[in-house]
Amino acid sequence: MLKPMFMVRLNSRPFYRESFDNTILRLSKLYDIVRTGGVREDVSAAIAASGSQSFVRKTTKYWVHPDNVTELKLIILKHLPVLVFNPNQNRGKPDPAISSVYFDNSSFELYLGRLEKTEGAEAIRMRWYGNADNITEVFVERKTHREDWTGESSVKARFSIKEKNLDDYIAGRYTMDKRIAKMKERGQKSDEESEEMSILASEIQSTILNKQLRPMLRTFYNRTAFQLPGDARVRISLDTELSMIREDDFGRTRAGTSWRRRDTGTDYPFDYLPEEDICRFPYAILEVKLQTQLGTVRIS
Repeated sequence: MLKPMFMVRLNSRPFYRESFDNTILRLSKLYDIVRTGGVREDVSAAIAASGSQSFVRKTTKYWVHPDNVTELKLIILKHLPVLVFNPNQNRGKPDPAISSVYFDNSSFELYLGRLEKTEGAEAIRMRWYGNADNITEVFVERKTHREDWTGESSVKARFSIKEKNLDDYIAGRYTMDKRIAKMKERGQKSDEESEEMSILASEIQSTILNKQLRPMLRTFYNRTAFQLPGDARVRISLDTELSMIREDDFGRTRAGTSWRRRDTGTDYPFDYLPEEDICRFPYAILEVKLQTQLGTVRIS
C-alpha cells in the first residue's frame, strides 16, 4: 500500500531522475586504460594481416527492463568501452538521439514486403542524428532484403543530403548530380564511389516517385554503443526510450508536403503529442553483433 506513495515522492526527487551517462563515460575510459595499459593496439592492422576481409555477422537481440539499464551499461563497459560517435559534437555524451522517418504508400507496399521477407523487398528511410532543431545533413537509406537461395547478402546503402534539399529531392525537383561532381572534384569520392552514389540516389528517387511514397512512421531512440576503436568484430548497442511516431496524413495533416512532421522534434517523452500518434516501447533493446571469418556479409 505504501509503494505508490513512495514512488510518487521518489520520482519527485532530482537525484532519482538524474542521468548517470557522463559518469558512465568516464568510468568507461578508466576501465579501458586499465585493460590496455594506456596503449591501444592497432586492431585494424592486425585484422588486415590475418589475410581475411570476409565476415559473417551474427546478431542477437534482447529486451531489457528500464530498471536494469544503468546496471547493464556498467557490466558491459568492464569488457568493452563506450563508443563515442562524434566526440566534438556530443561533448562527452555517449547517447546520440537517432531518428528515422520510414516512407511507404497508402497500401503499405514496402512494409508488407519486408514483413513477408519477399526477395528484393526494400525499406526506405530518412535518418538523422542528434537534435531536430539543427539538422543539416540527412542520410537517405535503402535496405534491400535478399533470400538465402540467391546466394547474396541483404544490403544497406545510403548517402547524405543537405536537409534544405530533401523536400525537393523527394518531389523530383532536385538531383544529387552537382553535389556528387563537387565531391569528386575535391577528391572526397573516387570515380567508382561517385558512380555508385549517383546510381543509388537516382534509384531511390525513382522508387519514391513511381510508388508514390510518403512519410509514414518515425522511430526515435537514444543509443549507447560499446566497441573497441577500429574493431567491429564485437559490437554491443543499447537503445533506450524507443518511440514510434505517426508521420502519415491519414485522417489529418501531420507531415503534409514536408519529409517529416514539423510539430515534433527529439524531446522524449513527447508529452505534447496525442496518444494516438505515438507508441512508447516499454523496454530498452540490447543488440549483440559478432563477426566471424566464415563468409561475406555487408556491414549494416
